[in-house]
Amino acid sequence: MSKFNFLIIALSLLQFSCSQQERSSKQEVKPQAQNTVKRVSVIKIDSPKAGEMFTIGDEIDIQLSLKESDINIDSLIVETKGKKAGLSPDNLNFTWQTKHLNTGTNQLKVFAYSDGNKVDSYYLKLRFKSDIKPELYECKIVNTYPHDKKAYTQGLFFDNGIMYEGTGQNGQSSLRKVDYKTGKLLAKLSLEEKYFGEGITAFNDKIIQLTWRSKTGFVYDKNSFKLITTLKYATEGWGITTDGQKLIMSDGTQTIHFLDPQYFNKIGQIEVYDQDGPVDSINELEYIDGIVYANIWQSEYIIAFDPETGKVLKRIDCRKIVPNGYQGEQDNVLNGIAFDKENERYFITGKRWPSLFEVKFVKM
Repeated sequence: MSKFNFLIIALSLLQFSCSQQERSSKQEVKPQAQNTVKRVSVIKIDSPKAGEMFTIGDEIDIQLSLKESDINIDSLIVETKGKKAGLSPDNLNFTWQTKHLNTGTNQLKVFAYSDGNKVDSYYLKLRFKSDIKPELYECKIVNTYPHDKKAYTQGLFFDNGIMYEGTGQNGQSSLRKVDYKTGKLLAKLSLEEKYFGEGITAFNDKIIQLTWRSKTGFVYDKNSFKLITTLKYATEGWGITTDGQKLIMSDGTQTIHFLDPQYFNKIGQIEVYDQDGPVDSINELEYIDGIVYANIWQSEYIIAFDPETGKVLKRIDCRKIVPNGYQGEQDNVLNGIAFDKENERYFITGKRWPSLFEVKFVKM
């Protein structure tokens, strides 16, 4: 055998040996054992049933029990809106104090522990209506101004003596700047036909406009109407307003979404309820002195609700201001609320209404 062939064989044997040692070494490495806690189902809430309706302030008797299990449960924790209470298996009595809750869906959480380890959790969701009756107001006309009968009004706000209006319908949607006294159009930006325009609001030197089902919003320069950027959101877009810190958006249900004005991320929500239950079809919005005023789609009423609690504080009857021939309309309905903060004036109109009204709200 030549020295060259002997060298090849030796190298091959060495390579095989190293490979075997590496494989053996890998096989000897065993994963470390992890302490795992067996998850079991032991918690049972006999009463109330999920989804039941209560009133804010009710003291709700939560009837808890434990299912039979091989695991010894030594303690339970009940958590409601950040507040916690400890229970023992021998005493499962718990009364939910609800005075501090917001209206809408609230959640009670129960956790079971064994030897310090959490072994089960149970979430109970109940609904809560408001504990107050809204004050009743009537809408009365102070002044009447012309309004474009072709404008399918979706959003309205007042800024520095100018009325801004967003209109809807595919192929007719627009953003407008209007001389409210004469109805004269000062500027107009039309949306692409695929977009159904919805609510508008001003934030600093920008205007934000929603669309209905496209889940797309637009941000414009307030003075030039130049498009700055587009926004995306997960729900339908209906009405929008701002408290100066965050955006407040409706989606046609009782839910109100709070959004970060820079990135449009959702940062919270409330559900709007009165003393009877959820208030659905919330549409155009206007934030005025800590309260949000809202049109209710296909109605002749405006509500005012607390954006902190979701409680309806006012109900405003606008039936007497509906123009002749528009009573009973299902499409060309009351929609559009604007507030002149400097002069404390309220403006209201409707879809394709011939008039814009300066109004006052009189307590009934």
